[in-house]
Amino acid sequence: MRKMGNYNQTEILYIKFKAKDGQAFINFLKNKLKNTQLINQRFKILYENENILFPIVKDQTLIDRVTSSVDKKINFELISKEGIPKENFKYRTLQEALEGKIPDRYSEVIPKSYDIVGSIAIIEFDKFINIDDKDFSVYKQMVAKGISNVNKNVKTVYEKKSQIKGKYRLRELDVLYGEEKSETIHRENDCIFKLDVKNTYFSPRLVFERRRIASTRIQEDEIIVDMFAGIGTFSIQIAKNKNVKIYAFDINSNAYEYLKENIYLNKLKGEIFPKNIDIKELLEPKNHLGQLLRNKANRIIMNLPESSIEFIDVACYLMKESGGILHFYQFSEKPNPIDKSLKNLEEEITRHYWEIESIINSKIVKHYSPKSELIVADLKIKASN
Repeated sequence: MRKMGNYNQTEILYIKFKAKDGQAFINFLKNKLKNTQLINQRFKILYENENILFPIVKDQTLIDRVTSSVDKKINFELISKEGIPKENFKYRTLQEALEGKIPDRYSEVIPKSYDIVGSIAIIEFDKFINIDDKDFSVYKQMVAKGISNVNKNVKTVYEKKSQIKGKYRLRELDVLYGEEKSETIHRENDCIFKLDVKNTYFSPRLVFERRRIASTRIQEDEIIVDMFAGIGTFSIQIAKNKNVKIYAFDINSNAYEYLKENIYLNKLKGEIFPKNIDIKELLEPKNHLGQLLRNKANRIIMNLPESSIEFIDVACYLMKESGGILHFYQFSEKPNPIDKSLKNLEEEITRHYWEIESIINSKIVKHYSPKSELIVADLKIKASN
C-alpha cells in the first residue's frame, strides 16, 4: 500500500516499513541508488510496534525517484509527523538548518553567504527586497540562530545596517542573536587577531589575498610600509616568517590599540613599528618620522580601496628612488576595471615624476558591487630620470 500523508512545516516526512524490511531498504539505497541523500540526518529513526520510520528530506523529485524504484515486494507508507531532532546534530548549510522553519515567501531573502570573524557572524539581507511584514524581524532572528547552529563557534550574529563609511571604514551593526559583544579573537593563516567588529575595519574575505602577499618573494631586511594597517592583518602575516622591518600606520586609534596588542599576541620573526597618525602627516617638512623614512621603503602596501589613489604622493615620497614594489588596491568600475585602475594609477604616478617599471601582477580580488570590482595591482615603480 502506498499513501502520501499531508505535509506541513511543523512536521517532517517519514517513509514507514515493517521493521523486517528496514535493512532491505537501506541496502537498496546503498547499492541501487548510490549517493542518494534521501534520509534526513537531522532526525532520529523511529520505531513503532513492528514498524520502522525513516525520516526523509523534503524533495519530491527524489522521493518519487526512490519510491518508484524500490522493490515492489516491500510495502511502505509515506506519512508526516513531528520529528525528534538528533542531539548535537551538525547542520551543513544555513538552508538545511532553516528547512521547515521559514515560510516559502521568505526563502529568497535567506542570505547565500555571510562573514565569520572569530565568534561573530555578520549577515546582510538583500536591500533590494522590500518586505512589509512585522513578523519578518522574527524570521531574521531565526536565520541568525540558524547561522549559530551551522557554526558552533559563533556566539553572536550581527546584521549589517549600513555600508562601510567614514575615514575609519566602519559600518553600523545591530545584534540579531546572542550576546551584544563586538570584541572577538579571529584566527587566520596561523596568526591571531583581536579586534572589535564595530570599532575597527576587518574583512575576512581577503584571507587569501593576505596569504598571497605574505608568501611573495620578500627579501631579508626589507623595509615595508603598511600605509593603512588596521589591526595588522597584512603586517603581522608578513612579519611572522620574514625578517623585515614594517612601519604600520593607521589613523583609527582603536585599530592602533588592537594592532599593538596583536603584535604582542603573535610570535614574529620581523619587527613591526605601529603608528597612530594620518599617513599624510609624513609629508610635512618637520615630521621626523617622515624624514627618517623618506625614500627608504622597499615595499609599500596600499589597502584603502576607496581612496588609495589619493595617497600616491605619500607612496612616492617613501619608496626608494631606485625602485620598489607597490601593492595597490582600488575599487574600479566595470567594464574593464583593471585597465581603468592601471591607467589612473599610471597618470597619478607620472604626475609625481615617478614611473611604472613593470606590472608584476594585476587581477580582480573580489566582486564589490553591481558596478565595480576590487582590484589589486602589484607594480615595480621608480623615480623618473
